[in-house]
Amino acid sequence: MAKGKRIKPSGKKKPTPPPTESVPTHAALPPESSPPKVMPVTKSEGPFFRRVDWTAALVATLISLGVYLYTLAPDVTLEDSGELAVGSMYAGVPHPPGYPMWTIYSWVFTKILPFSNIAWRVAVSSAVAAALSCGLLALMISRGTQLILSGLETFKSLPEKTERGLSLCSGLSAGLIFGFNGFIWSQAVIVEVYT
Repeated sequence: MAKGKRIKPSGKKKPTPPPTESVPTHAALPPESSPPKVMPVTKSEGPFFRRVDWTAALVATLISLGVYLYTLAPDVTLEDSGELAVGSMYAGVPHPPGYPMWTIYSWVFTKILPFSNIAWRVAVSSAVAAALSCGLLALMISRGTQLILSGLETFKSLPEKTERGLSLCSGLSAGLIFGFNGFIWSQAVIVEVYT
C-alpha cells in the first residue's frame, strides 16, 4: 500500500459481539483469614440517652401532668366530648373513622380508675398522653442539645457540668413550652382524641 492513499471503508459494518457479563472472581472477595476491624470502645460511648436526658423527661412529664390534672374538666364538655366518652365506656365506635387505638387506650382508663364519672376518667387519659408527649419532647431536645454542643467547635471546651445544665434546661423548657401551649393544654384537660 502506498503512502497517503486512503482506504475506503466498505458499506458493511463489522458486527459487535454481545456484551459479556463479568463474573466476580474469588480475587475480589476479601481473604477469610483477615480478622474484622473492630472500633475501639471510647469513654464517651454508652447509652444514647444520658441520665440528664431522662431527668428532663421525667420532670417535664410530672409538672405537666400535675397541672393538667389540677385543671381537668370535671365532666362532659362541648363538641364530641359526650360521644367520645360513651364510645370509650363501651369500647365502641364513636364516629368515623372510629379512632380504634384511642378508643382502646381510653377504655383502659375507664376500667383502671374506679372513681368519678366516665368523662373525667377519659379526660385523665388525655392528660396522661399529653404529659408523656411533653416528656418525650424534653428527652429528645435534651439529647439533641448535647449533640449540637459537641458538634460546634466553639462549645467543645465547655465543662461537662455546664453542658449537662444546658441540656437539662433546654429539654425541660421545650417540654413545658410545648405542654402549656394553648392548643395542647386545651386538649389535654377534656375528652378528646388529639393528645
